[in-house]
Amino acid sequence: MENKLLIINANTVFEKKDDKYFGYKSRFGDIVIGGVYSYRFVVHYAKTNQDVVIIPGDANTVTTPVCTTLEERLWKPGAQAKACRDEIIEQAKADIEKLANKYGYYYAYGRNTKAEFIVNCEKRTVVTILRWLAEGQIVAKGIAKAAPDDCYNVHIGRAIALRRALGLAVPDEYLNAPRPTEVRVGDFISDDSGVNKALVIEDDSWPPFSGGAVIYLKDARKYCYRIIDDSREER
Repeated sequence: MENKLLIINANTVFEKKDDKYFGYKSRFGDIVIGGVYSYRFVVHYAKTNQDVVIIPGDANTVTTPVCTTLEERLWKPGAQAKACRDEIIEQAKADIEKLANKYGYYYAYGRNTKAEFIVNCEKRTVVTILRWLAEGQIVAKGIAKAAPDDCYNVHIGRAIALRRALGLAVPDEYLNAPRPTEVRVGDFISDDSGVNKALVIEDDSWPPFSGGAVIYLKDARKYCYRIIDDSREER
């Protein structure tokens, strides 16, 4: 009875079957009932929503809202969330290379194509354009755009845009990567308005000659600015 009440009162319920999680119920309407979700998606969802329950394959052994089993905790502290995001970013980088052949071309729509990545950090977008090798004709486009409250990452953006251009499914972890929990050198941070942003630099370094606002790492951590871009790629 206690387990049934837990399910009834929950806002969202997932049911675990083998290594997959299926949407079981959602009062928010943001989960597809019967839809398949990854472990990382459920981790992120459980961290950012209240009253999330996971059924580990047996409705009579419902776990607490942040656990898959009594032994396996689903809730991830900040340090683990940071490692999880880093892992997803590395996965995205590897994904782009893995989808290409040994010549660096992508097979799509019956022929080999070359990909062009257009990065716009100001608009927080990445566009992938696929062209036929010989003619140079555009055959497909894919677009990735970070949500206003999300942290932009060009590597994840490239992987999403490329997969969309190729007509491939985009993994849940790319779309729902946990936000970075710790400011690091190379990040771009902003105040709450999102208008004033600065590049985070080493505490003992000189500001770059390229101009633009900068902030020392110790100050960025001290004042808890919001991380808006953790691509850490030269621009």
